[in-house]
Formats: sequence, structure tokens, C-alpha cells
Amino acid sequence: MPDPTSADPPPGFVALPARGGFTERNGPWFEKVGSDGQVLRGLRVLPRHLNALGIVHGGLLTAFLDAAMGAAAWRASGRRCVTLTLSVEFLSHGRPGDWIEAEAHCAGFDSQVAHVSGRLYGRRHSIMTGQGLFALLRAGRALKTLPSDHDPSDVEISQD
Repeated sequence: MPDPTSADPPPGFVALPARGGFTERNGPWFEKVGSDGQVLRGLRVLPRHLNALGIVHGGLLTAFLDAAMGAAAWRASGRRCVTLTLSVEFLSHGRPGDWIEAEAHCAGFDSQVAHVSGRLYGRRHSIMTGQGLFALLRAGRALKTLPSDHDPSDVEISQD
């Protein structure tokens, strides 16, 4: 069994850079591109990923699958995206030291939305499946950041 405190990935996986507080606290996450171009994401279950029952927290699993599915939409469309809907089905769980992989496939997209499916699995079993719709952002659109003390009622909703 792998050391449950080590994030060491299997051969071929490279660490993804943390992009903000969530992935810094809940990573590290890894990626591998197969010979067929299929991109896999990976996560070694560490103690900080566990819930009070000693298994991987469902919110972390959902976020990990969501990120893999968003990456599949981006690769297929060439545009950044945000999640519009996400439906998941929990099939099993992960334990400390497990290596969990995510695979996702973009079934299609138009000028505004991508349709994506994905799954998480461990060495012995499937853990989760999911389907989602991802809004494709305008090419070159800069993301706006708000100060931590902003008032959400002051944010204007843009229709562009």
C-alpha cells in the first residue's frame, strides 16, 4: 500500500500548478497525456482529503471531477469555461493512500455550451460518474477578480 502521507504519482503523471487557494489546499493534482491524446487527471488521497468517516470527502471528489470535465471542454473547444450544471453519482469511495484518476470526454459543443461526461476510478473500482454543461467564455475574455470584502449586491451581471 502506498504511503498515505505521500502524494507521489504513478509514472507519467506530472504535477499541475495550483491555481488559487482551493487547489493549493486540496491538491496536489496531476495530469498525464496518453498516447491516444486522452488526458487523465490524478490525485493521491492524503489525510487532509478525508471526512470524519476516514474516506475521501464527497465535495473534494466532485470538485476534482468538475475540474477534469472543465479541462475536457477547454481542450475540445479551445475556450475557457465555467460550470453551468453538474450532476454526479457516487458509486464508491476512496481511502487514504489511494490513487484516484479522472477521465472526461466532451461529447460536443456549440458557440455557447459544451456537453461533457466523466468518471473517477481507483485501482479496484469506479468511484463516481458525472455529466455537465459548461458555458464557453468569449475568447480572450479577461476574468475579473473582486476584493475579498466586496458586496455581492454591487456586482453587475453582464449579458456579453
